[in-house]
Amino acid sequence: MSISESQVTLRAFTIEDVSSFMEWATDNAVTEQLVWDTYTSEEDARNFLINVAIPHPWLKALCVDGKAVGSIVLERGMGFDSCTAVLGYCIARKYWGMGVTTHAVRKIVELGFQEMDIVRVEALIIQSNVASRRVLEKAGFLLEGTMYKYKLIKGKLRDCFLYAKYAPEITDRSS
Repeated sequence: MSISESQVTLRAFTIEDVSSFMEWATDNAVTEQLVWDTYTSEEDARNFLINVAIPHPWLKALCVDGKAVGSIVLERGMGFDSCTAVLGYCIARKYWGMGVTTHAVRKIVELGFQEMDIVRVEALIIQSNVASRRVLEKAGFLLEGTMYKYKLIKGKLRDCFLYAKYAPEITDRSS
């Protein structure tokens, strides 16, 4: 089954998203390859939404037919890195393999290029995360290299692939 691009939207989180958030954020399969730990309490989820997600301008609820089924974020760099943003995302397991994340990645990257004054979006993917690699490749990201022993995730040092996508007006990657 596939979800159409028109069914996938991005919006700011609200406190009403706490129960939807708990559906994916409490699933170890969803959080297994993420830097943050699986949520175990609704109170912690509520605090995250209030203190982090809601005030963050680029941490969005990834929605299918209006329901939050995941999250997606662009974190803009600072100083010398202010021309770059780092992409992160997760989605409820029942939506895996339906094209939802690819649609969401395309949408947030396009918005980022239009509104954030950036020319590059990066994503670090654990080498074994084949599905996430496919998402990025379908969304037009290029594999730039391997970062060995790069991220400590769930107590294990992991090798990562570095993917990047450039703003449409960037054609010369040599400088």
